[in-house]
Amino acid sequence: MKKKLVLFIYLSFSVSSFSQNFENLEYLLLASQEDQSLLFKEYLNPLVTSVNFGMGSGWANTAKTHKVLGFDITISLNTFFIPSDAKKFSTTGLTSVTSSSDYLPTVLGGNTNETLSVSINDDSTVFPPNEFSATFTAPSGIKNDLFLDMLITPNIQVGLGLPFKTDLIVRYIPTTSSKNTNIGLMGVGIKHDVLQHFGPIDKIPLIDLSLLIAHSNYSIDYEFQKTSNLPGVGQTAIMEMNNYTAKVISSIDLKLITFYTSIGYSKGVSNLSVLGSYDLSYNVAENSEVVVFNVVDPLAVEWEKESLSGNAGISFNLPGIKLFANYTFQEYNSLTIGASIGIR
Repeated sequence: MKKKLVLFIYLSFSVSSFSQNFENLEYLLLASQEDQSLLFKEYLNPLVTSVNFGMGSGWANTAKTHKVLGFDITISLNTFFIPSDAKKFSTTGLTSVTSSSDYLPTVLGGNTNETLSVSINDDSTVFPPNEFSATFTAPSGIKNDLFLDMLITPNIQVGLGLPFKTDLIVRYIPTTSSKNTNIGLMGVGIKHDVLQHFGPIDKIPLIDLSLLIAHSNYSIDYEFQKTSNLPGVGQTAIMEMNNYTAKVISSIDLKLITFYTSIGYSKGVSNLSVLGSYDLSYNVAENSEVVVFNVVDPLAVEWEKESLSGNAGISFNLPGIKLFANYTFQEYNSLTIGASIGIR
């Protein structure tokens, strides 16, 4: 494929661009159903993890809430540091696929020329019992296209002050189409001042404490029929990514500078569905005949990601704009930088 599943997911989030084409990803469908799920899941796993935690980041740079109808517009970039073990996955556990290497690159790994061999025993009543085989080159990763070996995801949001020292925070990208890809983002968060419920504590100057609860959904619909190397019709990949976040945020808000920290929990639930029909060609071991199996809606994969997180940051409160940066400790540590304009 000229544009692969990974490419459309990555470009939907990354602020950088690159030209590498991913080869051979569709050939993973030649594996058995069990191995298909394992290969796609392991290959895409670090990207799904980064994007999910990216959706849970950048919601607040202070525990202080707006006055009623106060607002802010915030743009932030989440930079994830990719651990070395996220750049490869083990071939152990594959039953229909063999490789001369114990490890293959994930989507965030490097290049490979590793040849994978597929062997499937068919005991159905449609075909005589036979061993069907195929070979293909394993897909490579995008490590060479990452800036300083880091993955970057953006966030754009609007915060609005409500009564009872509460902020409504909205992230939204209307569904747009580009290069056979339809993408859309919707996120909603609530930040509530909890010190107001503890009497005299609320009178302590400069210190604020808030509870943040948020949910984000990113949907990606990619029509790769025209670029697929496998014959078929209606070939589409659909990714639904949901993130649920809860954090306790504290801050010391001075006139020109704000120090803030948070502790929290983030959970991501993602689903990938490969839909349409695909013609899969195999060699018959006994007579070298080529047979073609047509499969419909061949793949559905689900990821569940969860992590505790700790965060520390600083915000510089300049006239008309706030510039902030924070570091988050979680499964994939990240650095967030951004800017915010608004009226308290």
